[in-house]
Amino acid sequence: MRLWLVTCPDNFAAEFDDIEEMFRRGLTRLILDKRGRSGDSRATFNDYERWLLSLPMELRDRIWVRGTPDMAEELDVRGCVCDAQSLMGVVPESWKRVNCVAYCKNADEAALPDWVAGALVGPIMQPLSALEKVETLGTSLNVNAKTPVILWGGVDTDTIEDFKKMSPAGVASLGGVWNYADPVNAFIKLNRAVSS
Repeated sequence: MRLWLVTCPDNFAAEFDDIEEMFRRGLTRLILDKRGRSGDSRATFNDYERWLLSLPMELRDRIWVRGTPDMAEELDVRGCVCDAQSLMGVVPESWKRVNCVAYCKNADEAALPDWVAGALVGPIMQPLSALEKVETLGTSLNVNAKTPVILWGGVDTDTIEDFKKMSPAGVASLGGVWNYADPVNAFIKLNRAVSS
């Protein structure tokens, strides 16, 4: 099982130093998912490009951007995370060469075309980063998909054993790392718990 880290939605002063240290300490998969600079719910291509310029180029091979396959290819990152529905049906052939992870709100959406690399399914538990209570899928969720499943929502050191029982290919965490005063240490502990 692998740990995927989702970026904090808002930029903060030590963010790039923390992320570089996490990469040095074993981070292999980062989902770049930011709010827009102008207050939009989702960052633009220019927002992501500016953000990526603050990290060494060699780290882009471990970054998936929340956007489209075209955006991921243009930003020269490893892949993209996009809504499952946008990957269904007829898609441009160029998308099939991009490492795409589908964002799925339920187990049914995880029935994806063969060329899709993964299914990010959740929230399984109450997300640690959510300000309000959200509807969750629960730890008894049965995802029977050919596509590797990455579970998210409530992933931290206290809940990781519940996630392991579901046998996913990976788990994704946001609040389980960024909600702590020392996110690097929180990442190290969570990464060890995921790997053990």
